Amino acid sequence: MQNPNQLEDMIETLLQVDDQAWGAYAFSRDVLKRRIRPEQIAKMTDEAICCGKNYAKRMIAHYGCKDVRLLAEKMKIKVQFVPSSITGNRILFACYTPPDHIAIMDEPIRRAALLVSQEAPGLVELFRQDDIMNTILGHEIFHAVEDRYESEMYTRTEKIVLWHFLGLKNCSKVRALSEIAAMSFTRELNRLDYSPFILDFLLYFSYDSSGAESIYRDVLGVGSGRCREAVEDHE
Repeated sequence: MQNPNQLEDMIETLLQVDDQAWGAYAFSRDVLKRRIRPEQIAKMTDEAICCGKNYAKRMIAHYGCKDVRLLAEKMKIKVQFVPSSITGNRILFACYTPPDHIAIMDEPIRRAALLVSQEAPGLVELFRQDDIMNTILGHEIFHAVEDRYESEMYTRTEKIVLWHFLGLKNCSKVRALSEIAAMSFTRELNRLDYSPFILDFLLYFSYDSSGAESIYRDVLGVGSGRCREAVEDHE
């Protein structure tokens, strides 16, 4: 990299991006993005964040623990750590398979932690290998929680109408809501001071820095400069 502090500067900028901007980023990647008005996006983002946070608190109270790995064990979720990370042309970081299996690719996590230690040493405390692992695991656990509480879960009950004709209508769930809520869930569970969405950028960077820089620009673009003055405490 031309600027030896480029990665650290980019991460520090992303650490200041607020929740609404990350929500806009998630919606910008949704296949239904053209069906949702901007004012709806803001409201739906807030609802999804609240959903994820509340269910994290609910799981902590129900299972009596905050440790994400212990929570997976108590929920009888099998967690498998897999070395391979590339499937065809896709880079896969983690996968939840209903009803009770989570696979986490440990190679991308090792690479991301090493990258931070080499290129952004001032941020090592935020992105240790175990911390990244726990953040990803918390995200995937939320998808298991979604399945178990599907009938009442906002990310499953909130739908948009794709079309209606002669009294018939076709509705669809919004994938972005699930991702926003999952990030809020793992943020609360792991007591993070930043949005876990930043891992979309960081995990990808060690494989394709140009692609990661495109994510960086997308986040700042859809956020329209919405940044916090300081990172909030969400404990």
